Amino acid sequence: MAPPSPTARSCVSAMSLPARRRSALITAAVVAAVIALQWLALQQYQEVEASRSERAFARTVDQATVSLIQQTVLYQNAVLGLRAHYLGSDEVTVAEFARYARALEIEQAVPGLRAFAFNREVSEDDREAYVKWVRKTLSDYDPAYASFDIYPVEPGHTHHVVETIHPPLGNQRSLGYDLMSSDVRRLAIARARSHGFAATPPIRLQQAPNAVAVLILAPVSTPGWNGHFSNQQTVAASFLVNDLINTAIAPALRRRFHLQIVDLGAEEGLDTYPAVLFEDDAIDNESLPYRQTLHRTHIYGGRRWDIRFTPRNVELNLIPMPVIVLLMLGGALMAGTITHLGQQRIRRAARNQALADQALDCVLEIDADGLVRSADASTARITGLPRAQWEGRPLWNNVVEEDADAVRTGFGKVVTEGAPVALECRLLRPNDEARWVEMRLGNQLAKRTIGAVLAQVSDINARKQAEAEIERLAFFDPLTKLPNRRLLEQRAEMTFSAARRHRGRAALLVIDLDGFKQINDNAGHATGDTVLATVATRLQLALRDSDTVARLGGDEFVILLGQPANEVDVRAAAGRLTRDLALPLNVDGRNWFVRASIGMAMFPDHGTSFAELLSRADAAMYRSKRSGSGLNTMAGPIP
Repeated sequence: MAPPSPTARSCVSAMSLPARRRSALITAAVVAAVIALQWLALQQYQEVEASRSERAFARTVDQATVSLIQQTVLYQNAVLGLRAHYLGSDEVTVAEFARYARALEIEQAVPGLRAFAFNREVSEDDREAYVKWVRKTLSDYDPAYASFDIYPVEPGHTHHVVETIHPPLGNQRSLGYDLMSSDVRRLAIARARSHGFAATPPIRLQQAPNAVAVLILAPVSTPGWNGHFSNQQTVAASFLVNDLINTAIAPALRRRFHLQIVDLGAEEGLDTYPAVLFEDDAIDNESLPYRQTLHRTHIYGGRRWDIRFTPRNVELNLIPMPVIVLLMLGGALMAGTITHLGQQRIRRAARNQALADQALDCVLEIDADGLVRSADASTARITGLPRAQWEGRPLWNNVVEEDADAVRTGFGKVVTEGAPVALECRLLRPNDEARWVEMRLGNQLAKRTIGAVLAQVSDINARKQAEAEIERLAFFDPLTKLPNRRLLEQRAEMTFSAARRHRGRAALLVIDLDGFKQINDNAGHATGDTVLATVATRLQLALRDSDTVARLGGDEFVILLGQPANEVDVRAAAGRLTRDLALPLNVDGRNWFVRASIGMAMFPDHGTSFAELLSRADAAMYRSKRSGSGLNTMAGPIP
């Protein structure tokens, strides 16, 4: 075959030229389209990363805010628990105050709280007599009271004086301080009396003048130092704001933001002078356009706190620009780019896992039938149960029997109604120990990317234990573990109500120990406390389980007898108690003796209310004491 002629070769070249030009145009168009798509994708990517960073920071802010609020509520509950202790007792001595404060275990149960205090209202006319009374009465308990005085010296107004403080170590400088000498403290006292609880603006404590602190107060009613009853006293606690922040917010969380807390003034707007409660070190302003301060408001004790969070490091995990340029120029480095993105995703997953390891809760994925599909890595740390004990089993499988129905019902409500549900329950651990958790259930079944009910589980065991301890201290005498007057009155009214329905009887016995004061004076308060605890045990052993033994204070006990047949039964019970209490009380190898003077009153013969019967029985008891030690006297007929 003959080779193409020069004319033919010229035609082929002429025909291939438009094709090459068209290919170049298509290539250019594709490249332009790819570059345009990549540019649009880049813009979208930057927006998504910025939005993700903002959402992540908002979650961090919410977590820190909740922790901060929970810590302040814990402080408030501690003060209100102390107030309940005062309201439930006829009189709280300095020793009983110290025992209560020690029982709270401040460093463990309410970390960050600096001290508890009892503050007494003293008129200017009574100032000198009150100081003498404190020095004489309380110096035996603590030698520091021997030099007690009210300061600063500002005559002409009523004083509100720090009389008792615990722990004393590092806080004795506050003894005798007149809170009325400070305008902000005086306003807080007034608000506490009108609202039941109050907090001050930022102040400087006498014992820590270089740090910003907050004083929280609650009103109490107690017998006055001069024998007159007064409702002008307060109980208080103080905390350094820096300690509050360090206790409430974990260091890992703190590193993510710059924190500032500003007291904007009273909730009612009585004052309008903001004051800084707390502020972290200054931050670098180079990237301020990317920083957005988030504000959260917290009303605490009548004060409006503005909590401000500014991110320290804005994480916009963008692909480096050189890589983007290379992607736009061609696909030669596509494999490397994919690898880069994969590594970026791995780093992001590792970062998310690190956040999960530091989280205060765990997440369970549950199908529509209630079976746990997966549990995250924090599950064992939060619940005390391994992941294998959750996965593949019903959500309520590890819940104690008494709470399982509530969890099952709550889960069903989430599935059928779609509304989120929060509930508290106890988990049964392998050692048969129950552990309190809070479950927050959300229905995500309709979302294709999730398709499950999510349960966020938080460990609230420590909080529940603290609440139970505070409730116990509100209803029981801390020394004898017997019910106090508050609980006795509740049980008495229930007993009287049952007696009315069944036309039955009930009785109150008031017991006063003769000879106890001599034991206290001769052997000291520790021996006296042991004697009181032993007497309480004897009284409980001498009565039925349906009867109630209570301590009203000092060496005075009250017994509630439910459904005695008649007066003879009541007198017989009093006789048994007299004989049992007359037996020797052995304390530290030495025998002590007390005798009981008992006054008795019967329902409905001598009254139909707790106050009436207690008054009649108390009067009968005093008749016993006047007639001679160790006697039992029944209340006389109602005139």
